[in-house]
Amino acid sequence: MDIQELKERIIIEEKIETILEELGMHSIRPHTDYFTCGMPSGDNKKSTVVYKNNLYVDAHTRSITDQYGVSDIISLVTYIRGTYFSESVKWLCDVCGFDYYGSQQEQSKLARWVRDMWKASSELQDDDDKPLEPIDLNILNYFGRYANPLFYKDGISYEAQWEFQLGYDLAYHLITIPIYDELNSLVGIKGRIYKEVVAEYENKYFYIHPCSKSKVLYGLNKTMPYIKEKNEVIVCESEKGVLQLWSMGIQNAVAISGHILSRTQVQKLTHLNVPIVIAYDQGAELDKEGKVDKGFYKREFAKFLPQQELYCIYDKSGTLLNKKESPMDSPNKWELLYDNKNRIR
Repeated sequence: MDIQELKERIIIEEKIETILEELGMHSIRPHTDYFTCGMPSGDNKKSTVVYKNNLYVDAHTRSITDQYGVSDIISLVTYIRGTYFSESVKWLCDVCGFDYYGSQQEQSKLARWVRDMWKASSELQDDDDKPLEPIDLNILNYFGRYANPLFYKDGISYEAQWEFQLGYDLAYHLITIPIYDELNSLVGIKGRIYKEVVAEYENKYFYIHPCSKSKVLYGLNKTMPYIKEKNEVIVCESEKGVLQLWSMGIQNAVAISGHILSRTQVQKLTHLNVPIVIAYDQGAELDKEGKVDKGFYKREFAKFLPQQELYCIYDKSGTLLNKKESPMDSPNKWELLYDNKNRIR
């Protein structure tokens, strides 16, 4: 569900008091424009103020502000429950009886105009406006759960293939890769032609069941605890990169399933509240002359908050990685590249 829509529905359907009760807040008292209440672990009956018209939260005794400097009902849930941003939004939807994956309510003409204008002027054009839709898990029974020697040759262990539920489409001879969102809902299925050499006119990868890939960080449903433990997230381009790193024992990675970060992916990475390591394939950062295109990375880095700790992995010499080679394709190369990663800020 769109965050703005969620907030609008909470306000219009007067769900604030219900949310505060479910959070375990005490001494909840309604006033004309706001609610006052106390934190579950605190004695002050008026330590927290929640404003009815915009869901802004003024917590006098606690710092609940998120990475974007926002102090609202979502950051209050995140603080009290210790959940990730998306988990907090899902919890709010469940408490209020809303469908987290539901389509947006009909908007006023003014609201639609404002959002359309914002999208038109955004530099991050993608399919962020398309909602994720969960798929029935039973569909995976059709493909089964099989490890394959093709991926094994590519540095993906059979254990990793099994862990990430890779399967096989016998009818079309495709390796199947289930795509889960961070809440562990199946939202898409990607296929890979079972050939070592793919002709130029063939697409090596394509979606058997499409999803809004710009809203997904592949692997986050499994790698979240390791990201927190390691205090770092490695951002790969492809799902294969996550699987290769997992096979090396490196379990704090996600993939963007493309070459450019979307608005939603940037937000989800930021809400992890850990240093970010960008590790794109060789070629994504090369200009027409085959040199490192630092401008490309600058555009990617500019999408993050100024205070975000950022690192970049690329072959500075241009001799370590072949064209279109991934930093994760070779454990030895990965170790060397990672040890010499660049601190951006």
